[in-house]
Amino acid sequence: YASYGKVPVGQGPTFNRWEKCEFVWGREGCGFLEDAIQLWLMEEQNIWRRIAEYVRHTPSPHNTQPYRLHVISDTSAEIVFLPSRGLFIADPEGRFTWLTAGIFAELVSIVAHSLGYEIVTDWDFSPMYPNGDTTTEQVIAKLELQKHDSVLNDLNPTLILNRHTSRLPYDGNIIPTELISKLHAEAERYGHRFMTSTKPKDIEWVKELNKNSLFYDLENIGIREELKHWLRYSKKEAVDKKDGLSAECLGMPGRLLHSFFYHHKIWAMPGLKQIVERIYMSTMKGIGTIGWLQGPYATRADWVKSGELMIRLWLILTEAGVYWHPYGSVITNDKSRADMLRHMGLHEEADGKNMIWLLLRMGYSKEPPHSERLALEEIILDLPRHPSLPTPDFRAIQHFSVPKMGSGRGL
Repeated sequence: YASYGKVPVGQGPTFNRWEKCEFVWGREGCGFLEDAIQLWLMEEQNIWRRIAEYVRHTPSPHNTQPYRLHVISDTSAEIVFLPSRGLFIADPEGRFTWLTAGIFAELVSIVAHSLGYEIVTDWDFSPMYPNGDTTTEQVIAKLELQKHDSVLNDLNPTLILNRHTSRLPYDGNIIPTELISKLHAEAERYGHRFMTSTKPKDIEWVKELNKNSLFYDLENIGIREELKHWLRYSKKEAVDKKDGLSAECLGMPGRLLHSFFYHHKIWAMPGLKQIVERIYMSTMKGIGTIGWLQGPYATRADWVKSGELMIRLWLILTEAGVYWHPYGSVITNDKSRADMLRHMGLHEEADGKNMIWLLLRMGYSKEPPHSERLALEEIILDLPRHPSLPTPDFRAIQHFSVPKMGSGRGL
């Protein structure tokens, strides 16, 4: 039989003609080589595994990577939330954690479409962290694959791998009108509005608002301690842990960042705090366009739908070679968001029915540092083997070449 290995999405051997191929063969044999090949392909090209190769790159606040894909069968799986990787202090209702779930699910769908499958999702919108539980895993959605005769038209999955957040300085160029129009149209499909400004006074005002909101949040001991857990102060620490927000990605010196969080009282003193603020603001240069999203953001279903929209807009920008950087602190801070509404002359309805739920900068920069990601084996759970495929005995294998043959039956 053929051994277990990796086959990239859209690649892998074809056997319409029996060209010379390398295989791994057990001494006891399978009986029929063609049957062995078919079993191997079923195992190697497991759809859930191929999907998980992409969705492990799902962006999440502080790169906590809180979701897992639990495979039940060849056609069914679950999205599992790990509350130990949530942000219970900063986001107790899970508004942005549910949004991340929407991103995760939408990426599953985009990859499935490229493989000729539709995804049917059954959400369970039970509250996160019930009774303060931050340890028990929670199934938040059930997924079913439905096969189509052909590939479904959607965004290219390779954009998922190319998408990155750039916290670097931008080059000052504004986003082209035709690209903004594409973002407008995509947002409208989801019942949201995507708006932008290129006015220098608006950009400078938003930069200052974001800085003040961020440093205000860091005065909160609970939020600061929670964030401290997810910061990675050196490249080695980021690579070893494969999660969290690295100093390199933040554009901050690792030792300074460590000192700021572990000796915060000292850095909160007048003069010293301004040093950190100036370093942070130096990464905000060259912004030519800011944008924001407004729409329904009242319920868990709204938060998930917003996540689906958010990642689609992000991938559209990625396709055009544009980066963006969300300003999370402005949105989670009610006072900051109210200040923004007044400055921009915007209006929200009560109770999140028409809320501005995302503020961001967009532009062009050098390729930013990449956030680390957990290994595939940590994201996908309980990958099933095909029932008719025996477990390989790796103690008794040897390589051989399959020469060109006619019928393909036997050796």
